[in-house]
Amino acid sequence: MKNFIRQFVSIFFGIFLGTSVVCGVANAASFPDVGESHVNYDAVEYLKKKDIVQGYPDGTFGPEKPIKRAEAMKIIIKSFKLDHSKNYEEIFPDVKKGNWFFSFVMAGHDAGFVQGYTDGTFGPAKQVKLSETLKIAIGAAKINILESMDEDVFADVEKDNWLAPYAFFAREKNIVLANGEGKILPTTEMTRGAFSEIVYRTMTVVENKEKEFPIYEKWATYQGVDLPFEMRYDADNWEVIKNPLNVIFFNLDKANQQFSSSKIYPNSAKVEVNIDKNEAKYPVAIYFNNIKDLFPNAEYTEFTLNNFKALEVLYPDERIVDWYIYLDGGAILAVYTQYGDGPESYLFPQVIKAMLSTFKYREVSLNFEKNYEAVLATLFGNILVEGKGMQMLNNLPDKKIIETDSIGVGTGPVDYYYSDGVNHTFKYERAGDVILDKRQGKTSEF
Repeated sequence: MKNFIRQFVSIFFGIFLGTSVVCGVANAASFPDVGESHVNYDAVEYLKKKDIVQGYPDGTFGPEKPIKRAEAMKIIIKSFKLDHSKNYEEIFPDVKKGNWFFSFVMAGHDAGFVQGYTDGTFGPAKQVKLSETLKIAIGAAKINILESMDEDVFADVEKDNWLAPYAFFAREKNIVLANGEGKILPTTEMTRGAFSEIVYRTMTVVENKEKEFPIYEKWATYQGVDLPFEMRYDADNWEVIKNPLNVIFFNLDKANQQFSSSKIYPNSAKVEVNIDKNEAKYPVAIYFNNIKDLFPNAEYTEFTLNNFKALEVLYPDERIVDWYIYLDGGAILAVYTQYGDGPESYLFPQVIKAMLSTFKYREVSLNFEKNYEAVLATLFGNILVEGKGMQMLNNLPDKKIIETDSIGVGTGPVDYYYSDGVNHTFKYERAGDVILDKRQGKTSEF
């Protein structure tokens, strides 16, 4: 998935340069069966406001009802304002000039994104599939897509599938998201609500000069207390671990019974925000060059975040992207991201990218001088408590590994973490995510 990773991160540094995304909708629900809590509320309201969709005579919209190919073509043609006033000839035996949908179907055919079945029919009463929806929406929007793919787009959309270029654009612009198995289920038959969602997202992408659809719109906002940043995140699926001078946003691999954020599992992901005091007061050029020297196999891009100089570091083969943001006064705000290589690796790039697109500097008082008595008390109280070791160690921003026993105690590697701030060494077992013991001073003799 190397190319996928590069596609994912190559525009990280540009996410602040685009225009702001506008997704305004009406304040009150237009239909009684599509209230504000409905998953397709924004989409339906958006299309209703533009007079693209209407409800039934009883006032309902019917979001769960199937949408037929004839209905879909009317919505598509109106959404993308395609001319359908020509004097068309009949091409399909089941699409006659007297049919209300005739001009809409023929306009789509005339534009080149509508074809019939192998028997020559159009099938106006047949239900629309997701694959068809992506093709006609992207085609009607006149979006230039790639002609071929170098790799599979989703777990169920292989690179040689005719849908691949459409699915790739839809993935990159957040028009569709993979499920937990990395699939989008292209043959899924669309409902009126789901179809409206695809059209709404595609229209929003087009209106905002192909900027990604903002899937973060309804996410929670985290504001740092000790760290100068704020960022939106999916609070329904991501946990937040708050430590002094360190905040971790983590999506656990529940399918594999993951219990700790200290390791990336196949279906887990992490965004970690840290602060580097930069005690040596290296200027920005020297600091960035030092990073480049330390990791010569990475790819680098310099950009600006809230007027601060920043460096993006990409590790193409490892699904890792790091940011280093050089703040006034010389401190560095470091952001580390990583995700696994399981089925959800089709989803995590979109989610992490959306999170970082909301990342902002937020001024707070940086207090590097901290009384660690309470921190030590908490650490000592959690020795031999499995699943909490790294969470406890993260309370020590200056911790560093001074030695690793790769054999350990029979369950895997054991690391010896030393903190100069508290002048203690902690013996940490990775497999159980547990602090086994402590010693005063810098030592691996336990």
